[in-house]
Amino acid sequence: MEQPDFDEEFEKAVAEWRERHRLREDDAVLLLVELFRIHQRHWDELRRREMPSFEQFRTDIAKLVEAARTFQQQAAALSELLPNGLPAHHAARVTRAAAIVAAIISLVAGYFFGRAWP
Repeated sequence: MEQPDFDEEFEKAVAEWRERHRLREDDAVLLLVELFRIHQRHWDELRRREMPSFEQFRTDIAKLVEAARTFQQQAAALSELLPNGLPAHHAARVTRAAAIVAAIISLVAGYFFGRAWP
């Protein structure tokens, strides 16, 4: 897609404005208009270099949609393969004796750490 060129329209508007106000070719106001156009061209060029095109943006979005679709399909396939839950006898349990021993070891270790770093 080609971007429209507004230079002709701008030149025509400036010429009409110049005639209406009877400005000479070397008038300071026209020099300011020219300076403004130089400034605009500079910033337009910077924007073109820094911003990706809409086509590239559309391509990236399409890739993202495809990746999301693939992820959803793979997640659905994985959820079908997994069992509905772990059986109760396989659940990890901590016995009361193991919990008491872990608490005692934690207290003793805490005591020794406290003594080592006052």
